[in-house]
Amino acid sequence: LTFQTEDGKDIKLSAGVITILFYLERIDLMLSRFEKDKCNILLFDEIELYLHPNWQKRILKIILDFIKEIGLSKKLHIIITSHSPFILSDLPKENVIFLENGKQVDVDINPFGANIHTLLSHGFFMKDGLMGEFAKSKIDDVIKYLNNDKKSTITTDKDAQNIIDIIGEPIIKRELQRMLKNKMELSNKTEIDTIKDEIKLLTERLEKLEPKDDK
Repeated sequence: LTFQTEDGKDIKLSAGVITILFYLERIDLMLSRFEKDKCNILLFDEIELYLHPNWQKRILKIILDFIKEIGLSKKLHIIITSHSPFILSDLPKENVIFLENGKQVDVDINPFGANIHTLLSHGFFMKDGLMGEFAKSKIDDVIKYLNNDKKSTITTDKDAQNIIDIIGEPIIKRELQRMLKNKMELSNKTEIDTIKDEIKLLTERLEKLEPKDDK
């Protein structure tokens, strides 16, 4: 969608901006139809759809400021469903109903102004971590290799190092690098000991095979 300014310039609007404008237009229309003495309801189902996280952070304030700006004189109840921690962080606990598998549950967290990672872990029941499943599977594969687990698809130290090199979480990266270094050192030591044993055996065989000088 392209929007033309007063001076004739064309501005291409993003999907997020179009969504916000649609919300405001719908709100303005619905408020004009609401009855003054009744409790009117505005429902936003998955309000964060098509919105960049930066817009998700701002959408609730934009809507409330817009309603305030147009001078609401009617009773209004706003209901929002969302999977966005940014939306959740704008709501006090007493205004939030947490659902897990379609059932209401009690969550020991006040989402208002809370840390996004905390909201994801507790508010959205992500008990198995916040890392993408593909990245998690690759890191798990490296750990299996470093622990000599035969189920690992990694077969060389170089392959393990290639995955470690692209890990963005510094603590995990540092620990895996330490484990790989220890494995390589142990492998080198084992190889050196093996070579020494082979040299010893060959030396003994050579001594047996060499003709002895007659005295």
